[in-house]
Amino acid sequence: MGRGQMGTERTLELQKAIESLIARVGWSRKALARQLHWELNDTDDEGELKRFEERLKKELTRPTTKPELLERYLDVLRQLPDVEKAGLVVPQYVAPKRMDPDVKAALLDLSKDLSESLRDENHD
Repeated sequence: MGRGQMGTERTLELQKAIESLIARVGWSRKALARQLHWELNDTDDEGELKRFEERLKKELTRPTTKPELLERYLDVLRQLPDVEKAGLVVPQYVAPKRMDPDVKAALLDLSKDLSESLRDENHD
């Protein structure tokens, strides 16, 4: 089975989001790695940090990086004081496909009802 196009597109979108976020906060990728490493591993072992930096650099440039991983990074970033201080709203990515079918049906019904009631009002 070939790799789904969807994964890579989403990955690129998330990578762009992370890159633009750190640019706006004024961090280098190294600073980003440091922040993420502390949050995710609760350790400041220099060797581990260096390895994580290398890995992160690849994860932010490879189209094969799993979107879930990048989403996790964004979740962590969203909670950091520097990001909050900068007043940056990190977009929460919600794939429409994941919408609960019942919710979808209810929304469709609602919009149908609204359209009908608007039509009826105009015919009075």
